[in-house]
Amino acid sequence: MDYSLEATCYRTALLLGLIRGDDVHRWAEQAIAREPEPAPELIEIVSAPSTDLSALRHALWPLVMEPAPRAVFEAVFGLLHADLASGRRSVSDALTVLRQTRSMLRLPPTMYAELNSMLVAYANGRSEAIAEWLEQFGPSASSLFHL
Repeated sequence: MDYSLEATCYRTALLLGLIRGDDVHRWAEQAIAREPEPAPELIEIVSAPSTDLSALRHALWPLVMEPAPRAVFEAVFGLLHADLASGRRSVSDALTVLRQTRSMLRLPPTMYAELNSMLVAYANGRSEAIAEWLEQFGPSASSLFHL
């Protein structure tokens, strides 16, 4: 089975601080359990300490898709939406993640423009702009993350 899309999601979410190393380990262990002959890259992921985020990102790299497709960002923003809606993350924290996403990752052009527009709206006093924008991604997270 091809794990590229899921690996890209996990690496992106790990980079942005939306998931823990334990979540990546759990995903890789489940993938290994499904395969009669697991890919060496999956073994490498579970061999990295769950607390060493750099090692985990490095181990995920051979499976990652470049550039990341829109579905990856939809899933990551879905996680961010769930964190914001549940109170696990504040609007200020969500804003930091969105700014990091915009500056560190190559978003699809239309998504980049949408994100910029939302950030301008937020900066102009529309405090609800972040939550409203993230709502569109709510259901997307569950399809690519096994949390």
